Amino acid sequence: MKLLPPYLAAAQADPVQFQQLRQQEQAMSATSLLPAPFRARLFTLLTYQRPVPHCLHYLLAWLLHQGQRVTTIAALLREPVSDEERAAQLALLAAQPEPLQHWPEPATALEQALLWAAAALLLPGEQSEQARQELRRLLVPGAYASLQAFLAFVETCHLWIAAYPEQARAADEQARQHLLRHLPDYEPEEREHLRSLLARLDSCTDEAVLRHELELYRRRLRAVLEASGDSVLLYDHRGRLVYLNAVARRLLPLLQPDHARLAALSAAGEEGQPRVGETVEAVEELLLSEAPTSAPLKRILQEGQAIAGEQAVDIKIKLAGGEEAIFSFSGAPVRGSRGQIIGAVIIGREVTARRRLEQRAHRALEALLAMAEALVQPGEEPLPLQAQGEQQSGEGQTRLVMLRLGELTRQVLGCRRVAMLGLERGTERIQHVAVTGVTPQQERLWQEIVLGVPLGAFLSAPLLERLRAGESLLIDLAAPEFEHLRRQVRSYPLRALLVIPMCLRERLIGLLSVDYGPEEHSYSPDELALAAAVARMATLVLEREHLLEERAEARASVLALREANRRMDEFISFASHELRAPLTVLKANAQLIKRLLQKASVLGRDLGGAAGSGPTRQSPLQVQPVLQRLASIPELLDRSIAQVDLLDRLVGDLLDFSRIQSETLQLVRRRCDLAAIVREVVQSQQQVHPGRDLRLSIESAGEVVVEVDAVRIGQVLTNYLLNAIRYAPPERPIEVRLLVEGQQARVLVRDEGPGVPPELQQRIWERFYRAPGIPVQEGSPVGLGLGLHICRTIIQLHGGQVGLESKPGQGATFWFALPLAYSD
Repeated sequence: MKLLPPYLAAAQADPVQFQQLRQQEQAMSATSLLPAPFRARLFTLLTYQRPVPHCLHYLLAWLLHQGQRVTTIAALLREPVSDEERAAQLALLAAQPEPLQHWPEPATALEQALLWAAAALLLPGEQSEQARQELRRLLVPGAYASLQAFLAFVETCHLWIAAYPEQARAADEQARQHLLRHLPDYEPEEREHLRSLLARLDSCTDEAVLRHELELYRRRLRAVLEASGDSVLLYDHRGRLVYLNAVARRLLPLLQPDHARLAALSAAGEEGQPRVGETVEAVEELLLSEAPTSAPLKRILQEGQAIAGEQAVDIKIKLAGGEEAIFSFSGAPVRGSRGQIIGAVIIGREVTARRRLEQRAHRALEALLAMAEALVQPGEEPLPLQAQGEQQSGEGQTRLVMLRLGELTRQVLGCRRVAMLGLERGTERIQHVAVTGVTPQQERLWQEIVLGVPLGAFLSAPLLERLRAGESLLIDLAAPEFEHLRRQVRSYPLRALLVIPMCLRERLIGLLSVDYGPEEHSYSPDELALAAAVARMATLVLEREHLLEERAEARASVLALREANRRMDEFISFASHELRAPLTVLKANAQLIKRLLQKASVLGRDLGGAAGSGPTRQSPLQVQPVLQRLASIPELLDRSIAQVDLLDRLVGDLLDFSRIQSETLQLVRRRCDLAAIVREVVQSQQQVHPGRDLRLSIESAGEVVVEVDAVRIGQVLTNYLLNAIRYAPPERPIEVRLLVEGQQARVLVRDEGPGVPPELQQRIWERFYRAPGIPVQEGSPVGLGLGLHICRTIIQLHGGQVGLESKPGQGATFWFALPLAYSD
């Protein structure tokens, strides 16, 4: 029979694989200890039971060519035996007392039992392990190895048929036409059996109608899968591979066993070499070891899991050249119309380069994180940049951190040495030296050579300008212009030096140098970027030291300022109390003298009237000057009392400010009528300033109940009114309004003075601030700039707000708002 087997026709898609498969088939025929008829029927049985389409007609023609009867083949290709029948066949094998010395006759019960037991090794079922044990017991090692090799060959043939179904179907159709042409050559009875058998083979896989209807869909789907850049493998519900796309076919040699090796082992068993028995376990392990996709396939088919994203399975596969490749497999179950799992799709992608890049990036990230951790060392106090003693010799915190960065850089880049130099500000003298990858003697030599030396002693002016501009330099030490550098680093050989500047705010503060010793090295963009990142981190190390020093100095200044402020507050509080006592005495004495003078003036007028009637009477001209002097003294005392009042108010402001600063200002809160407080303050100021027009408007019929310190709220309103009186024209009215808005009571004081410019409306609430350029209309211009600051603090302590509404030349409205008290 000269028909081409369908699996060889499919393998013709790859000429190299076609030759290998043909050689494996020839080696199988030449070395196998299994009889050819047994192998043919076993191949047919497995193909029919699996089922594998597009190969059965060829196998039928092959069996007929070997002289098999149609009835025998029909008996072979019947429905799978039941578990009871298979158990009976296994029992027949178990009843054999010793290993078989000769192969049983064809079509006998023992040979039939061997056939079904061998098929059980690849067909699913609970009795496959028992079949394996019986076959290993009955067959000599060489025959068992031949059986395993033949089963592996059948698996490979099925894979090729599934990979290239069009080529396999064409070859199988040729075999079918061959059978139809030779159908008349058989006896009538045999002819009818053969025609029935052909009908069975035509419908043993998919129904013909379904094949026709699904053909177009399959072609479209296959076109999409063939165009995919990933490996796509389709399995049925039993875990059998039914399709793989073009990318997956290139992986086919990786998914199949080494058949040439199996054939060699089988031949060695035939020669009776002692090593065959030792290698049977290795052969079995090779055949029974899980394929690369079996782990995800099991999870998909048995557990119904969909594997995607981070759940994808990475599997290492050893390639033919000995190197390892990493494949990432994902997949999902294929479900039928009722939701049952009818298959699985596995998608594989080679990710070797990506995983290696990820590993390198991971190592680089870990190193960068370690570098970042080295920059932050909590609990450390700053060390001076020019430390004394041991610190000056390089054991300071800056050098230790820089050494840590250098070691991490060596680990990531794989370089020989890393050096970091810190430069003194202004002079660019080398101030810090940290070198990794050298001996202690070489490090001391480095320090002796460079410490305290200007950078210009090593590099020319053009190179220095490039470094100051942030440009990295790759210095070839073999060049004549770097002869002086070669002499400086003569303690160890160098071929080239990569120098990266450390710049901060366009100022060169250090250098990072990397070298690979005498080896020639080409820096990749990733390596240059990583070295630049390390240089930036080292820049932060140097700047961190300066910042820590400045922070320590600033902290000392803040503590000193805080202590000075505390003492100033103590002084203000002490001075306010001490000044208020004599001011009280002065005011009381002035008021007492005023009253005495008023009495004396009345008495003088009485004496003047009686002077002209007595025997010693005085002239009216003598009494009049005295009375005139006494009449002018009360006015002077009034001015003195006004100044004492002003001084007393200033001292009171200082005392309140001191209490605010020390947070000792106490409020005595009670439920009060805010309307009554406002009326009382306005009436009091009307009496003090009788010439001013103070207008009061209370827009509430009843009481406005608030929970406040009445004295302090009165102090705030008084301060608002005094400011309005001081800056508003005397002839213009001052309006005071009280209104209720929601849950707040608002008090407003409006004047028609010059107003407050917008840029000053926030600053006037600051302590010690006095708005410039606003003329005083009445009263003393003397003030400390504390009144409004104290007002805002008092209102805020009550939970209220203050504000100002003003336009230049249109007056100003100062207001404060307080929350209303909740009714009981």
